[in-house]
Amino acid sequence: MAVFLLSALVSSGAMADTVFAHGGHTYKIVTEPASWPEASERAGAMTLGSNVGYLARVDSSRENTAILNAAMNHLSEEQLEQTWAEDGSDAPFIWLGGSDADAEGVWIWSNNGDRFWSGDFNGSGVADRYTNWGVQPDNATGEEDALAMGLRDWPEPFFDLGSTGQWNDLDANTALFYVVEFDGTSDLRVAIEEPVAGGMHSGIGMIRGWAVSSDPIERVEVYVDDEYLFDIPHGGKRRDVGIAFEEIPNSDQSGYASAVNFSGLDKGDHDLLIRVTDSFGSVVERSVEFGVTRFEESYISADDYVELGWAGISALGRGINIRGAWIGEQTYDITLEWRSESQRFEITSITPQQQP
Repeated sequence: MAVFLLSALVSSGAMADTVFAHGGHTYKIVTEPASWPEASERAGAMTLGSNVGYLARVDSSRENTAILNAAMNHLSEEQLEQTWAEDGSDAPFIWLGGSDADAEGVWIWSNNGDRFWSGDFNGSGVADRYTNWGVQPDNATGEEDALAMGLRDWPEPFFDLGSTGQWNDLDANTALFYVVEFDGTSDLRVAIEEPVAGGMHSGIGMIRGWAVSSDPIERVEVYVDDEYLFDIPHGGKRRDVGIAFEEIPNSDQSGYASAVNFSGLDKGDHDLLIRVTDSFGSVVERSVEFGVTRFEESYISADDYVELGWAGISALGRGINIRGAWIGEQTYDITLEWRSESQRFEITSITPQQQP
């Protein structure tokens, strides 16, 4: 079964920036503290494909909740301590794209100048646009011109000015983490071609497929049965993928492949997961279920006894059946099937015969 997780919360590491998608937009939580002007400038220098970033604009409670959940699920306690407000709120915050720096009480979104709030905490929304203030904005220090989302209730000890997920106005010079938004989603695409989904595999085989993105592929990770095995090099020539995704740069150099010893796994069903991360931080996971069949020993050496002279061999369609093959100290019934994916016959069934 294939799994496509771009629309789910994903992170390329506990301490790394978090990338997620919601409502056809992509968001990156940047975990390098910056003032609001610095964060806004850095956001505008980021791109996702052809889409330029901007500090996040929040237009609905669902979008607000999506950002809050991403932050709370992926920021550690250590990280939260690095994005702390110094205005007496005594709580962590994260920058969004609202500001009233141009005119006090005139709150606008930085991506296009849309006005969404007028006045202080006794003010009102503009044009029915979404807001989620605590008992804010209050311009408490006289220099609070930037919008941030609270990641804890605030302030201690009564927590009566705002709750987790609500908005506060803060001094724009405060160094906080920030949320960058992009119109559109990543074009990162991933496929697994081997092992074959639902197929049986044995011996030395391949893990093989392709991954494309407008941003360079940084990592292709392999997991079997939820256990990390290794990274696979990326960049093999794939003319067919280049034709299919001609709009994506370097898609004709998108292959990944590595040899794997299927016989090193237990006989039975297994799950393979390929996790691909590009330089933007987008992550896509694909998974397949496959089976392993194997001889009693995981490796048949050159010194082991192998004899087919007394075996019965028949063929039908795409398969070859061998009955009574001597391998080591055991006789087996073996089935081989032609696999178009690998362009070879592969052992798909190994059944020990009962000894007399």
